[in-house]
Amino acid sequence: MMRTTLWTLLGLTLAWVLLSIFWAPPHLIATTPYPVDQTPATRNLDYQDITIPSGDLQLEGWWIPASQPVADLIFVHGAGSNRISQYIGSLDFYRTLHDLNVSVVTMDIRNHGNSPVTDGTLRMGLAEWPDVVATAQWLDQQQPSDRPRILLGASMGGSTVIHAMKNGLEADAMILLDPLLDVLDSMMEVGEVETGFPPLLFSIAARAAIHRYGLPHGKTSPLAMAKTLDLPILLMQDWEDPVTRSPFAAELASTNPRVTLARVPAISVEEACLDGKEEWGTHVAAHPCRPDWTRETVAAFVESLVNQAPGS
Repeated sequence: MMRTTLWTLLGLTLAWVLLSIFWAPPHLIATTPYPVDQTPATRNLDYQDITIPSGDLQLEGWWIPASQPVADLIFVHGAGSNRISQYIGSLDFYRTLHDLNVSVVTMDIRNHGNSPVTDGTLRMGLAEWPDVVATAQWLDQQQPSDRPRILLGASMGGSTVIHAMKNGLEADAMILLDPLLDVLDSMMEVGEVETGFPPLLFSIAARAAIHRYGLPHGKTSPLAMAKTLDLPILLMQDWEDPVTRSPFAAELASTNPRVTLARVPAISVEEACLDGKEEWGTHVAAHPCRPDWTRETVAAFVESLVNQAPGS
C-alpha cells in the first residue's frame, strides 16, 4: 500500500513537472483582447479617436485634452486589459486627470482592446514598450508642447513604461500604479489567483515561461531597470496587492532616491469597489476605492513637476 502511494505521488509529481515545462508556459502569457465599448464621453469629457502608428501596427487610442493643460500624460494599461479597464477605473481616472489640467493620450497596446493582435501573448513589457514610444511620437507630431510629459503605467503597464525609458524614451516624470516589477513572482501569484493553488506550485511553469520566451528577469527585470532611472517617480502601491506585491515596490523606493512611495490607504476585500474582481482583490484599485486620496496624491506630484518646469 505504501509503495503504491509512493509511486502514485512520484507519477503525479512527474506529470506536474512535465506539464509545467511543456504545456503551461504558453498559457501563462496568452491574452484575449476585450473590445472597447465605452468612451470618455460617458464621463463628460471631450476627446478624439486617434490612430497611433507603431511599426507595422495601427494602435487605437484617444486624445483627451484638458482645457488649460499644465502637463501631458501617456496612460498605459496592464495585461489582459485595455484603455477602459474597470480594475483601474480608467475612465474615471481620465476625468480626475482632466480636472487636474492634465491632457491624456491613451491607447490599447498590441494584443489588447481594439488594437491589432500580433501573436496574442504578453511579454511583460519586453515587446510592448515600442507602443509607448510610438505614442510619445504621436504627441510630438500631433500635439507638440513644452509642457512636462508624464508616463503612467499600471500593473504590466508599469513594466512597459520602464522598458520604454530604458530604450531611450524621454519623459519628465513617471507614475507607477501597482507596477509589475518582478515577473517571476507575479506569474506565480497569478497562478494562485486564477486557481487557488499555492504560488510555489507555479514556480517551474513561471521559470520555464521566462526561459522559453526571454521574459525580463533578474538583471533585466523591471525592478532592476527602474532602480537606475533618473527622473521623478511616483509609486502608488497597495500594500496587500496579491499580484504585484509590495516588497518589490519597497525595494525600489529604498534604492532609487528619485522614487516617492505612496502607500494606498488600506482597502477591505469586502468593499463594493472590488465587486467582480474576486481573487484579484485590491490590485490597481487605488482610484476606484480611494479616489480622493488618488486625486490628492497625483495632484501634489503634478504640481511639483509644474513648479520645477523651466519658466514656471
